[in-house]
Amino acid sequence: MSQSRQLAAIMFTDIVGYTALMGKDEQRAFDLLNKNRQIQKPIIEEFNGIWIKELGDGVMASFKTVSDAVNAAIKIQQACNAAKEFQLRIGIHQGEVVIEENDVFGDAVNIASRIQSIASPGSIFVSEVVHHNVSNKSDIHSEFVKTENLKNVREPVKIYRIKFDGSPPAPHRPLKSIKRKNLVFIFLGVMAIGLTGYFIIKEQGKANVESEIIDRSIAVLPFENRSNDKEQEYFSDGLSEELINMLTKIPELKVIGRTSSFAFKGKNEDLRTIGQKLDVAHLLEGSVQKDGNKIRVTATLIRASDGKGIWNDSYDRDLSNIFNLQDEIAQTVMRQLRLKLLQFPSTNISGSGNVDAYNLVLQGNYFYDKLDRENVAKAVDFYRQALAIDSTNARAWGKLANAISRQAWQNYIDQNPGYEKARHAALKAISLDNSLAVGYLELADIKLYHDFDWKGAEETYQKALSLESQNAEIIVGNGSLNQAIGSWEEAAKFYKQAIDLDPLKPIYYLGRGNNQTSVGQINEAILSFKKALEIDPRFQRAHLYQGRNYLLLGKPDLALNEMQLENNELFKTFGLALAYHALGRKQEADETLKEFKSKYQNNWSYLLAQLHAFRGEKDLAFTWLETAYNKKDSWLFWVKGDPLLKNLKSDLRYNAFLKKMNLTLD
Repeated sequence: MSQSRQLAAIMFTDIVGYTALMGKDEQRAFDLLNKNRQIQKPIIEEFNGIWIKELGDGVMASFKTVSDAVNAAIKIQQACNAAKEFQLRIGIHQGEVVIEENDVFGDAVNIASRIQSIASPGSIFVSEVVHHNVSNKSDIHSEFVKTENLKNVREPVKIYRIKFDGSPPAPHRPLKSIKRKNLVFIFLGVMAIGLTGYFIIKEQGKANVESEIIDRSIAVLPFENRSNDKEQEYFSDGLSEELINMLTKIPELKVIGRTSSFAFKGKNEDLRTIGQKLDVAHLLEGSVQKDGNKIRVTATLIRASDGKGIWNDSYDRDLSNIFNLQDEIAQTVMRQLRLKLLQFPSTNISGSGNVDAYNLVLQGNYFYDKLDRENVAKAVDFYRQALAIDSTNARAWGKLANAISRQAWQNYIDQNPGYEKARHAALKAISLDNSLAVGYLELADIKLYHDFDWKGAEETYQKALSLESQNAEIIVGNGSLNQAIGSWEEAAKFYKQAIDLDPLKPIYYLGRGNNQTSVGQINEAILSFKKALEIDPRFQRAHLYQGRNYLLLGKPDLALNEMQLENNELFKTFGLALAYHALGRKQEADETLKEFKSKYQNNWSYLLAQLHAFRGEKDLAFTWLETAYNKKDSWLFWVKGDPLLKNLKSDLRYNAFLKKMNLTLD
């Protein structure tokens, strides 16, 4: 990626009152955007400027000289005055910038943007360096306005106003002298106002801080597939997911996870209701139309409180430009949410940039999200096809690691060779691009669920978290790790944080419920499992864990009802064996245990240890625990806080087993 540094004058413009107009009359607002382009583009070109990009209702341009930038700004303001349709705020600063991929970054960009934001309507505000550069120009006049502390700028900046025909009057400035006899009265008045204002400002300050936090929250809804081919849905879903992943890389922004955002797909639910359910202030929605190598994307940023659009745009691109388009949309969203970053982080997470490989990865993601044996296998195949085209695609390696780990965890494939294949893919992803979190996440999962390397898992999760601090999957991984080692309070914090970021993902409620169960909060855990079932009545293991907790409460009849509702046949059989034993229905309990062994004993050693422990058959329970350990059964990570192993905890063999797992007995 080519990059160069140079001195440039950066100009930012912004339409006054555009957001309010957007809420009242969208069509009028869009018409003004077009008029703004028609006015500014030719003037910027006339003065040898470069139109960098639009930022919602704003424009960013660069000029080689300060005088060109100021003269362009004057002519733009005069043209707006003549049109009498809208006013602009304009800010200009000169400094060193970084030019990369037709975009501009650096402190100069941030300072120009901040100056524009404080300019009065119809004015041109400039920094001191700009003022000095034009002070010797007979046709340009400027005057001092104030010294301002700009956000994310270390030193105060002196602000000047460019005067031109038609410019508004200078902002009010304090008088230089005041008669002594009035000082007492003024002082008393200021004190009275100050004391009153203190409490008002204090409360408003709290509200503003809260608003700042709330406003920096967003959910990306699944983009609608408007292609003639309905099988292109994977592409519209994939673009939405890519945008979620990009925005997740911004630490200042709360981004709702994919599962929760996609829960509203095809439901035509009121946008205000969606915002309330996801607890976000903004929604991004859109559509994708793909025809061969041509794509048309529309995107709309919506204020969730009233369902009104804040920003809207459409893009016609070749598929080869998909990566730049994703960046453009993500960066525009950040600008609209007033995330005025000094430099945007690298948002292109799509791998090496090979479009064919990208397309195959999106198809793999589409099938992986279904999570059943057949569709995860399809996902693995698509990821491998992507790597056959482009073996340097770090993202594809990471997704392959994720899918194979899922196959091993669910015993869709043999665990030991499966996890080793996943480890190879994860390490390959990291070696190709160590700025991507996905490789570290999958490596951490392997260390947790296969190696039982608690310290290694912690270090690797932390590395992933340092790259994507708002990624709910990484956060819940930290929760699972703390659950495994018995750090119950820390685990609870991570589960809560993950649920905040993806509140409609049922498996997070299962994690929280099991954590609550481990510390004896049985009734609270039942509520967590109920929440998971509210989100997805067929979600596997939710009825099983609900039934298990009824057993812990001494309510075997309720437990049996739950076990009979379990959607997954494996877990249903397991749960029925527990419930029949608790009810004293020995024959049915023995027959169900026999059935479970005949079908599942080769792959589910740990579950057999649980069954025998619950039945009080300690020797058999320890035998199956040893078998699980020798096989590196992933489900052993539950061993420390498992309530079904309660009958084993007074046995010396239990403490010895925990030591072998590098765990301590509480």
